[in-house]
Amino acid sequence: MSPFSREEPSSDVESTSPTRRISFDVVEIREYNRILSDNPATSKGPPVGLGWNYSPDETIKIDLETYESYQCNARRSKRELAIPSQVREEMLLEEGYSRLEIAKTVREVRKIREKRNVSFHHIKYDPIAERVESLKRGVKGFIPGKGNIPGMKSKRPSVQLVQVTSKGA
Repeated sequence: MSPFSREEPSSDVESTSPTRRISFDVVEIREYNRILSDNPATSKGPPVGLGWNYSPDETIKIDLETYESYQCNARRSKRELAIPSQVREEMLLEEGYSRLEIAKTVREVRKIREKRNVSFHHIKYDPIAERVESLKRGVKGFIPGKGNIPGMKSKRPSVQLVQVTSKGA
């Protein structure tokens, strides 16, 4: 049986396109290898991600209804899904990563996280920066260039534009 099926419209309903329906019947469970990731969302320790490799021989196929019957009481909260940093480090060591590789990645991720924090705190100034840039473009259009208007001297008005930044920028 195909996991996708198409249902034709009933004869009493006038329709120009068929009604589409998707159904699933089998759940395939695969175990992928773990990799040292660069995701800065971890608050402490090394980030762990999923690699592309898995073993097709160890793949489990199970009927959807059976899977759902086992999963009904197995839902976990975000807090329960979080893996402690020490456990993540042990996982990566088991995958063959060295402590030096892990430490280097943790430092790189910390730098990425710090840059994101700076960017996040500067976002409140974005509307101001956009307005300043808009004013710059507008002022340039009003400044006469050499020879644009006969008899008019090219005296540039005194305009000072200031970019607003926060501490630590």
